[in-house]
Amino acid sequence: MNLLKKLFIRFTLNKKTDMEAEIYSQPDIIFDLIRKYIKKDYTLNIDMPENIKKVALIASGSSYHSAAIAANFLRHQVHCDAQSYYASEVALTENIDVDTETLYVFISQSGETKDTNISLSKIRIKTDKTLAITNTKNSSLYKNCKYKMLTYAGLEKAIASTKAMCAQMFCLFLISAKIMQQKELPSIQVIDELLNVPEYINNALHQVENIKHYSESLVNYDNAAILASGMFYPLAKEGALKIKETSYINTTAYPTGEFLHGHIAILNKKCAVISLVNNHNVQFTIDVLNKINSTYKTDSLIITALPLSQLTLSNVIEIPAHSDINFLFSSLIIFQLLAYYSALLLNRNIDAPEGLQKIVK
Repeated sequence: MNLLKKLFIRFTLNKKTDMEAEIYSQPDIIFDLIRKYIKKDYTLNIDMPENIKKVALIASGSSYHSAAIAANFLRHQVHCDAQSYYASEVALTENIDVDTETLYVFISQSGETKDTNISLSKIRIKTDKTLAITNTKNSSLYKNCKYKMLTYAGLEKAIASTKAMCAQMFCLFLISAKIMQQKELPSIQVIDELLNVPEYINNALHQVENIKHYSESLVNYDNAAILASGMFYPLAKEGALKIKETSYINTTAYPTGEFLHGHIAILNKKCAVISLVNNHNVQFTIDVLNKINSTYKTDSLIITALPLSQLTLSNVIEIPAHSDINFLFSSLIIFQLLAYYSALLLNRNIDAPEGLQKIVK
């Protein structure tokens, strides 16, 4: 790397933006949510209906990704039938089947997202089991849902959602814990993991030098693939969205195993690969990555919850985490920083990417 490029990178990485400030505000936001919603006796200060049999989560963009993560957790950890839906698809559906035993959760940072509010207007005619998760008190969504939960994230100035999505995800895990308590399932471990989230976010923020280093490689690519499994697949979609909307690198998320079924052909052209390795998919992911590395020359980044002696890759970000919840929030921060620094290096308008705006009305 020549001297001019090094000087440019040093100058660029010192620029300040709203997105950077919002990323670094997240530990404090989660601390505030803990104080507002988790009582000393581990009961949860959340107003919700009793006897919830099913949950439907409706949202758009990053809010949808938080919904998809929560739906997976509810199905597999809370044993509650849960599905996530794109608000735009629900809004376009003429005859919606509404189940009065289902809790309908609507998620929107502004509370004014048009297709989310249209979806609510269709569903609230048939049931009052509607819950708003929003950052904006007295918004349309807040006013029109019977049950309400504020994320207390503060005004989000950057177009790319960071702190709002993080707060939404935390609130959805709190709701999951509340349902566990209603079902008389053990919830203490989940709440303990949520109490540790600020610490894990801070740990991820301390990985900034490793993230800057990989960003210098990522910006040399027009295309990138993010691989993840289970609850981490919608998180990979969020990471892909962040990188796309800030740096304009064409980034796509794939389920780790599904990537081998034809999608791997994209590696015949220059394409970076980012992979999440959680505590449950270690050997499977290693096998997939070894297959990729033996066939293609790729610039890979591994974000892992545990040491990986089976892989000899230089680009590894290790965030020791024994729980999926803590690794989930850690990885979210890694993706946000990766998107941020890649966009900085490419000299993008980070806070207001070309052609993008907050979609409200």
